[in-house]
Amino acid sequence: MIQNKTYSIEGMSCGSCAVSIEMLLANQPGVKSATVRFDNKEAVIGFERGEFNFDQVKKTISQMGYKLMEK
Repeated sequence: MIQNKTYSIEGMSCGSCAVSIEMLLANQPGVKSATVRFDNKEAVIGFERGEFNFDQVKKTISQMGYKLMEK
């Protein structure tokens, strides 16, 4: 069953940042969909429970210079 959750993102400075993060999120294990909105600094991630590892995704995002936080 796919679950959707909204996360805050810190560190985005332009729309290109949002596109880069969205592509990275979409390629993470367990992620079925990802939409990143620069205007409200949020990501909506659709994921399969049990396959999605928030801590790993958070670490990957932080390596790009951004901070992903649960709302």
